[in-house]
Amino acid sequence: MAFDQTYCMDTLTAATRPDADSGEFIYAFLDAYGFPRATITQVRNGGQRNVASRKEEGHVALKNWLYFMPVRQGESVHEALQVLADEEEPPRHKCRFLVVTDWREFTALDTRTDERLEVPFSDLASQYLFFAPMAGLERTKHFEEASADLKAAAKMGRLFDRLKEVNEFSTPEQLHALNVFLTRLLFCYFAEDTGIFPKNAFTKVITEASGESGEGLSDLLAQLFQVMNQPEGERPSDLPVHVAQFPYVNGGLFRDDIPVPEIRGKGRRMMIECGQLAWEAVNPDIFGSMFQAVVDEESRDALGQHYTSVPNIMKVIRPLFLDKLYTELHKAKGSRKKLAALLERLTRIRVFDPAMGSGNFLIISYKEVRRLEMAVFRALQDVSGQQEMLISGIRLSQFYGIEIDDFAHEVAQLSLWLAEHQMNTLFAKEFGHVKPLLPLKDSGNLVLGNSLKIEWQNVCPNDGGHEVYVCGNPPFAGRGRGRSQSQLEDMEYLYHGVNSYKKMDYVGSWFFKGARYLNENSELAFVATNSICQGEQVCILWPLVLESGVHISFAYHTFPWKNNAAGNAGVHVIIVGLSKNCIVRRNIYRNIDNAWHIQEVRNISPYLIEGDDIVVQSRGTSLCGRPKMVFGSMARDGGFLFLTKEEKDDLVARSPASEKFIRSWIGSDEFIKGKERWCLWMADYELEDVMKEPAVRERVNGVRKMREQSKASSTREMANTPHVFGQLAQPASGNYILVPRHTSEKRYYAPVGFYDHSVICGDSNLMIPQGSLYEFSILSSQIHMDWLRLVGGRLKSDYRYSASLVYNTFPWPEVTERQRRDIERLGREVILARAAHPDKIMAQLYDPSKMPDNLLVAHQVLDQALENLYRDRPFRDTAERQEYLLARYEELIEAEKAAKVGGNKKTRKATTMEG
Repeated sequence: MAFDQTYCMDTLTAATRPDADSGEFIYAFLDAYGFPRATITQVRNGGQRNVASRKEEGHVALKNWLYFMPVRQGESVHEALQVLADEEEPPRHKCRFLVVTDWREFTALDTRTDERLEVPFSDLASQYLFFAPMAGLERTKHFEEASADLKAAAKMGRLFDRLKEVNEFSTPEQLHALNVFLTRLLFCYFAEDTGIFPKNAFTKVITEASGESGEGLSDLLAQLFQVMNQPEGERPSDLPVHVAQFPYVNGGLFRDDIPVPEIRGKGRRMMIECGQLAWEAVNPDIFGSMFQAVVDEESRDALGQHYTSVPNIMKVIRPLFLDKLYTELHKAKGSRKKLAALLERLTRIRVFDPAMGSGNFLIISYKEVRRLEMAVFRALQDVSGQQEMLISGIRLSQFYGIEIDDFAHEVAQLSLWLAEHQMNTLFAKEFGHVKPLLPLKDSGNLVLGNSLKIEWQNVCPNDGGHEVYVCGNPPFAGRGRGRSQSQLEDMEYLYHGVNSYKKMDYVGSWFFKGARYLNENSELAFVATNSICQGEQVCILWPLVLESGVHISFAYHTFPWKNNAAGNAGVHVIIVGLSKNCIVRRNIYRNIDNAWHIQEVRNISPYLIEGDDIVVQSRGTSLCGRPKMVFGSMARDGGFLFLTKEEKDDLVARSPASEKFIRSWIGSDEFIKGKERWCLWMADYELEDVMKEPAVRERVNGVRKMREQSKASSTREMANTPHVFGQLAQPASGNYILVPRHTSEKRYYAPVGFYDHSVICGDSNLMIPQGSLYEFSILSSQIHMDWLRLVGGRLKSDYRYSASLVYNTFPWPEVTERQRRDIERLGREVILARAAHPDKIMAQLYDPSKMPDNLLVAHQVLDQALENLYRDRPFRDTAERQEYLLARYEELIEAEKAAKVGGNKKTRKATTMEG
């Protein structure tokens, strides 16, 4: 049956009237979206179709579709929704929509798209399309692009393009004037649709008081903007009525006398079209981020990719300060004194985003603090039993930010004003009184500048008299091509005297600077790339951070960074909180089976697991005295020393004597994907002997020419021996162990090879010359893979294996000769299990979805035997193995230090005796 949208709206309108029976709401809601009457009857009668465990509390859960939870008036529906989203029950039943209402406010989360709906309960019918997928009308990409936010941004983008066609915007001053002009337009459009200005007044004036070709429009707008900066008592007495109708705005938005760009007929029509949009439906939460795309043509096709969604912001601010404040509210209920103290505390809170972009974190933080304050007011009314005259004590001046982009800075201030208006409207509906938005207050706490070069204390004083919470989503910008030259210069300025700063991601700079900003009354939490807690960045960044006396107070393990945009950014992130307050609970958030679980721990290590603050340092030799691991041989030949099968056969056919130079060659691709390749391996031959073979001579001359033309002096020196690989590592005899330098994160085990010296190992691999089956077995185990996951680096989502950081630091078990032989025997079983599948390449053998059962069993038996060498009882999971290995590493490092100190003492004593 087709979705009857008219019936849906009418049913929801009737169900949300003030005189409607709230107990009947959920049944009317299901009926509106076409659920069968039999299903609704079952739910009404407590039947099996309602799979909620708390039916007696009014909860309704329908598999695959809906989880509905009513709450008492006075409880925060937003907090309740977040709690519900964190519970295990909704994902267990695959509930797509989570719904919470207190019959005043209505909020919902689409768990598939991560979209959130917040609307007064009485206005639910106007948002009926949010739940349209329950009736079979999926919100496709085209529907999303038609939403008010994206449609407004797209139209403003086209207006911006038109203004650029007829105006010059080349200097910083001209660009700033354009940014201010666009920000003023955005405010006016929003104001005329939300009751700040008379309804449609701004668009009507443009339509009626300017010519169709745009004549007079620029002057008209200049006059309007000037009037909006004048108190009514200071305005000229002869102002036309259509100009005088606009109120005094203040707040700095219209303060500066900035020229209005030239606007012609097409631009005028575009402005009128923009004014006809439903600006009241544009969400101030995402207002800024959407309109950053207005001035960036490249990002316009993927509007909002840089936008931080509300659920992701809540992951930061809830553990940072919201959860603690709601706990205080719970404790204070019933006590007027305690509730008043909490209200006073809220006025002393400062929220500071030193990389604010267009203000998303500040906007959501402001709104959540206002909602909390409203919850406190409800609790006060419950105590007194009567309605009181209540006035909000939360001010925009409590919210601080730094942003380097001019337009984003302008829009952030505008977005905060609009958020204030939104919250004032909600406040007035419930408590009946609110201060008017206009004139706007000039808070002056959003600073335009370079956060890494500005002294944060000068922006948001952290003097100990206030609670300061620092939060945000600083630019990620990984090492290498991910960083601009200016960002590199920022890091050089910040990390003065730190030689290895170039190896760190740009986002780490905010942790470094933030740690120095904190005191006992302030805390910090940032979203970051997961690479700052992996690999070599840990041993560079975190000692610098921790030396400031901070500790990690909470952490979210890696999760994909999603938002409401049609094209979600594919980056994986973490959230890390810092504090100097020793009393703060330390929590790790892990995503298990698509639900977040909280683990309270003694301490959180820089690797975001339970453990001490030790970091694993790169080293040149094995901590446990194992054989040396080196890079495979590097040709540096321009490709002349490598052969495909056809080239090999042709070379031998032309010059049969050259066959003695040809060896099988294996790089990481050849090892993983089963490719065949050969090389000319002539390290054991003199150049003059090699050059006697004409077919080989051509290739050797190609190598010489390539090396002679190289910019690197080391490569040019290699031109003297053009027949030999640039860097040699191949053993002359015996076996070697091959370890690819990169491996997929999806694999249970990192594939490791065991080869005869006659097969040349390329430099895309690492190798252990003369490595034994024992080393092969250890490197093929789950516990070694867990160490790689913990301390190894990353290339995108793949793990990067490092001899100095992974192999040399690995805490090997202590074994007897008999135990060693047992491990070698089990390692041989792994090789035999592989050999039983000659038709499968290594990529297939170690694909978790295709791994043969006998190979998996062989690895698991090896794992069990190896874990028994570390301790008697099995490990619970990867996290416990990693915690154990990190503690074992710390023990070995301390023992190594003690041995060195003891050795030095003995040496000094012996010298003294000889003297």
